Amino acid sequence: MTGLTEYPEGATPLDANELGGLKFKHITTREELDELEQANIESGCNGLAAIAARF
Repeated sequence: MTGLTEYPEGATPLDANELGGLKFKHITTREELDELEQANIESGCNGLAAIAARF
């Protein structure tokens, strides 16, 4: 597991302000953050697909 202050290749570094500003305080690893971001992206895509289906 990779901590939030470790940056695997291709990862966007987070500064102290960004880490402190995370809405979900239970996120402690890069993997957890990546999973949460992916779920958010999928949710947004599903919402857009639902809107597009109405037209």
